[in-house]
Amino acid sequence: MSYIANATRVVNLTIAGEDYTESLVSWTVSDESANKNGCISTSGSLVLTKIPGSNDVEDYFRNYFRRGDVVTLDLRIGNGPVFRHPRGYLYVVTTSYNTESETLGVEIACKLSMMSLTENYSELTAILPVPLDVVQDSYQGCCAAFASVGQYVFQNNQGGLGTGNVFNDAIGGAEEGRWVSILGVTALSVAPLQGQAAIPDEIELSYEVPTSGLPVDERGRVEETETSSYYFTNYPIVNYERQNTDVTPENPEGTLDNVGSVLPYDPTTGAGSTCGNSPERPEGNGNGENGTSCNDGFVLVQSPLYVPATRIQKQKSVYDGPGAQVSMVRNEIRGPRLEANPGFFADSYSYCRQTWGSACEPNGSCPQDGLDNILLGYSETTNTYGAANELVKQVVEEYATRLSGAQPSDWRAGNTGGQIQEFDPSVGEDISMYRQSRAVTTYTVEGSVNVQTTELYTSMTSRGTGIKGGHSIDALDGIKTSTVRRSTSKATLDIQPDMLNSPTTATETRTTNIVLNRENGGSSLYGDYVIKEAVPVPLLFDNEAEIDSAVQAYSNYLGRFVKGDSFGLQIGEALRSEIAENWHPGQSFRYYDPGESQLIAMRMDATAWGVSSDRSALVTQGIWIGFSNGSVTIPSNVQGNSSPDMGAISDGVHPGQPGIPGGEPSPPPPEVPPSVEDETIVDSGPLSFDVTVDFSSSFVAETLSEDGIQAGMPETGPVRANWTSTAYISGAIVAPGGLLSPDPDGGIPFDYNGNLIVVDATVIAADLFA
Repeated sequence: MSYIANATRVVNLTIAGEDYTESLVSWTVSDESANKNGCISTSGSLVLTKIPGSNDVEDYFRNYFRRGDVVTLDLRIGNGPVFRHPRGYLYVVTTSYNTESETLGVEIACKLSMMSLTENYSELTAILPVPLDVVQDSYQGCCAAFASVGQYVFQNNQGGLGTGNVFNDAIGGAEEGRWVSILGVTALSVAPLQGQAAIPDEIELSYEVPTSGLPVDERGRVEETETSSYYFTNYPIVNYERQNTDVTPENPEGTLDNVGSVLPYDPTTGAGSTCGNSPERPEGNGNGENGTSCNDGFVLVQSPLYVPATRIQKQKSVYDGPGAQVSMVRNEIRGPRLEANPGFFADSYSYCRQTWGSACEPNGSCPQDGLDNILLGYSETTNTYGAANELVKQVVEEYATRLSGAQPSDWRAGNTGGQIQEFDPSVGEDISMYRQSRAVTTYTVEGSVNVQTTELYTSMTSRGTGIKGGHSIDALDGIKTSTVRRSTSKATLDIQPDMLNSPTTATETRTTNIVLNRENGGSSLYGDYVIKEAVPVPLLFDNEAEIDSAVQAYSNYLGRFVKGDSFGLQIGEALRSEIAENWHPGQSFRYYDPGESQLIAMRMDATAWGVSSDRSALVTQGIWIGFSNGSVTIPSNVQGNSSPDMGAISDGVHPGQPGIPGGEPSPPPPEVPPSVEDETIVDSGPLSFDVTVDFSSSFVAETLSEDGIQAGMPETGPVRANWTSTAYISGAIVAPGGLLSPDPDGGIPFDYNGNLIVVDATVIAADLFA
């Protein structure tokens, strides 16, 4: 006999707070498997029909329900209390209206499915059991993190997230079963889960661990670099030198044969100027009151003038963006004042030479100004990042000295607008800074198009206005240019800001073996059947203990799933209160075959749930855990299948209580559900281990001299050594509930503490050959 599926009925079905109980036709959802998957998401659909007097379900425009509206489902079994279906809190994904049948289909899913759809999974990252690299920070990466340590995350029937281990089963035991499925009694259907799939002998598991510890978060770090350059630069003047007229290739210095009279000092301009002020006489010019005299026989020739210079470039980078991306960069350049405006110093020198130069002093002993080092300019770059750590705005400002923006009209002597202007040497001293340019670049997305908008502000000095005249030379008061670029590729992103935090941790790969199927003496003559698996994410722990724990958890998880799938069953059941109460993925239960007297410990994996207005059922993939030694109790009156009280009296019209005149026959109250008693051990099969033992040996060879007493110098030659070793078993590993062997005379060995039944997993340190 089996349970009657219609024992369960729908009490409440609400969508966005509205009651659609009367309109429900069907409700079907499925949970994903936990096999190599850490996110147990749920998705499915429900169908509503048009009922007079009820909420209308016609939805041609698909606007009745919005994505994310909450769907709740409450049930009642028999006359029991109202309870929430295990998957009775979901969300609307989309709808479709069938005009012919006048039914509305509503696609529904859990919070995890919505996270996968929208890629908004911040709630997951807060509960990850394994840290993730930046490049693995995704919904799928979060799911892999849970699976990598044998855990799962799911949404419960109240809308919250819950986590747990898929297998909480110890060696030789299993978690107590929450409910019992009995073939021919409660089970609606039973079928093999995986058919004839071969069980591998061994799994070769690889996993990645950090090579040198976890990377440190470098956010907030400041880096400064300085580069110095030493060089010669061409001073921007026409430089004159006196050269002997009888210079020949054979005599590059010339002779004194052509030297005649002495030329007196005769400055070109003297102390006066018709163009305004005159430069002061340079120190050393004239060499005294009578000036400088020189011999004739020389000519003036032009030659370049090179002067030594030093340039210092400093860069300061601040890494305060997400992922330690660069948030600000400042570059500054220090060098000769001359390089700020070579034209000014060329004019200043030329003016001095024209005033004080002579045939004997063609350069007038004029000073070479502008060789002192100053701050020539600097730039500042500021980056702004978005919620996804992407660059959304960049501002670049460049500053320069006012001297660099000056034009000849700012310093030259002459007639300007009818006003006499004297040469202004103060221009060369104006090294205060002004904003030369400002570029603001923003990065946005319009649909599938990447948009780059650049606003460039440029100072009026770029148009040759100079620095005088009373106008502002700040770039923000200058010329503005806007540029917009659109692209469906990444071409609009000019740069990728520097990042100190590595997106991936340097890792190394290790391997371990999981032995599964050695109980029958190993493999056949064709060799072992070995499959290769890998932990889905790097185990980014900072100590070996955590790494070993994670590897053991995943090995147990993987090994149990491989065997559990092969021995598992697909079981259909009517929804019962003991199944629904506090349900979670991997719920432990027992399956019993009365004909074979076989009791099996199992866990629920991928499950399909179905509900109509008057019944509810489920089909689950039962993952085999092991064979139980418990006994099954089947009550005489299984809920929903009780026999009627034939002693009750009925008048055929009025229902009543059993045994009361005028009443109808009715079944007695249901009894307790089937249960398992006296379970002490769950046998998951023999344990197999691969143990690697490293042996080492050393040999000392002594050589003697001819007298056989004194040590002699060894000579090159072969050395032969023999070594024999023997391995023996000194103990046995047993599991709880195991039965140990007594002494040959029937006694209990002292080491067993007076009990042949093992209470805990124990290593019996005894000589098995004694």
